[in-house]
Amino acid sequence: MRNFLLFLIMLKMSIAVTLPADIKINEPEVLDKQKFSALSVIPIVNSVNFSAIDSSIYAYSLWTQSQENIGYNPHISALMFTCNDYGYYLRINVSQTDNLFSFSLTDVGVYNAQLGGVRNPNAIASGFDFAGTGPHISYSCGYMEQALMVGQFESGGWWSSYWDPPVDLGPGINKAWWNIGKQFPNGNILFIAVTIENYSDDRKIIYRTYNCNLTTQLAGGYINPDYRRYWGFDINNGIAYIFYYDTLLNIYYRTTTDGINWSSEQVYNMVWPEPFDSNLVFWTQAVVMDNGEPKLIFDNIDYQDYIAGNYPMTGKIYVSPGSGQVCREISTGLNRNFYPTIATGGDYLIGLWHSQAGAGQDSLAFWNLYYNYSTDGGLTWHTPRNITGSFGYRHGLAQIAKRIDTQNNQFFYVFGQDMVADLDPIWMCWKGWQYSHPARWYWGRQAITGIQEQKQEKPQKFSLNISPNPVRDNAVITYTIPEAGHISLKVYSIDGRLVRIIENGFKNAGRYALNYSFRDLNSGVYLVLLEKGNYSLNTTIVIVSN
Repeated sequence: MRNFLLFLIMLKMSIAVTLPADIKINEPEVLDKQKFSALSVIPIVNSVNFSAIDSSIYAYSLWTQSQENIGYNPHISALMFTCNDYGYYLRINVSQTDNLFSFSLTDVGVYNAQLGGVRNPNAIASGFDFAGTGPHISYSCGYMEQALMVGQFESGGWWSSYWDPPVDLGPGINKAWWNIGKQFPNGNILFIAVTIENYSDDRKIIYRTYNCNLTTQLAGGYINPDYRRYWGFDINNGIAYIFYYDTLLNIYYRTTTDGINWSSEQVYNMVWPEPFDSNLVFWTQAVVMDNGEPKLIFDNIDYQDYIAGNYPMTGKIYVSPGSGQVCREISTGLNRNFYPTIATGGDYLIGLWHSQAGAGQDSLAFWNLYYNYSTDGGLTWHTPRNITGSFGYRHGLAQIAKRIDTQNNQFFYVFGQDMVADLDPIWMCWKGWQYSHPARWYWGRQAITGIQEQKQEKPQKFSLNISPNPVRDNAVITYTIPEAGHISLKVYSIDGRLVRIIENGFKNAGRYALNYSFRDLNSGVYLVLLEKGNYSLNTTIVIVSN
């Protein structure tokens, strides 16, 4: 293998900030104009469905795609976006809209600097919780050298603008970067963050699991046993994957279905592409498909371009469809590509990234955003498509919401544009000009070419899969039926006794996935049987009770 290197970011702040003893927030004022029934409509800018979120005087930023600043909840068709500025107060902006951008709401109580020193906010587009239907946000409070893990819950529900007070997700953890939270179907929130153990850049990944209203910590500890780098994190259908890697680019992962009990560390066999003599792994993300399969995305940069200062560097975008499988390049035909993010829904994967659009005063300021899609779990990809070609340059820090709106055949993303000079928000972050260069931020929604045709196709055969297996608590049951009709899905003990009826009724032809709890079954071996007319499939599962 040729030389592979890692890209590491070290941010040093010269301003010292003393955090208050208690994290506090003033109770936000809920105005009539903020209520769901009277929200103002923000018009769509043009045919490619951009809509402005914010164009204030503050230099708001997403910082990096290591965060997840945009989240989509497909259960209630709601979007949320978070960002923060780089002024002394580090103001936070939280915005929400529906899946058609028919309205947009900014949470004034959070926006008006009632949180001081907030960094790296994360949008948790939650909706499974039992204490309400509101989303969550998480962030680091204070500058990176002092940052605490913090979370908040919008107990008034989506669109209410009423956020509960912040919760310190400690105890006792300082220097917590990139605090990211996601919700399980049972309502619990799993937060992870990267900590810096010392000035040698020794990093560990920590986790905290809370109930949905953040009143009780259920678990906490370290993800990785030694110093490793964070690759990506996702929860889908009740299965969480956290990927990380070492300085030799060995990739590892752990899984959990409840945020409390974890699998042992597993090794992911990455088949690295080597398009250049010396390859630089730059940005990374992970996503979990509806069927429980994880997918990894990253950009591969020509290291010689990097050390020579040739911006933007020659680079390519790759997706790894599975451990031991050859990576697929999704940026075929393009020369300068970096900063990838990834989304999924049904059988679809969407990759979104930056590609050079033209020459200018500073080439970093001249980007377009491209996407590519796969309909078979990342094995084959289509032709990359430019979605900002008619919208000027200076796009920066684009992110994609990890869940696709499969009902309306579209995906969602955000990006910023510098409003002052020919510099994009990425350049602002890297070069430290954040205070003087405000950016305008945009929602984007894009139709997925080919998804409608895929929805109309009927599956060709029966299938039944349960993951994980053995089952400790919850598992995702995935099955397909080629023709409509009455089906039954039942669980039998090893001696043939019927112990559970999971499904029993009419179903259209298609693929189905449901998260199911086996927690009240005793440890042992069981048979899960799918039946439709004269056809039947079965699989064996092992239940491991706590």
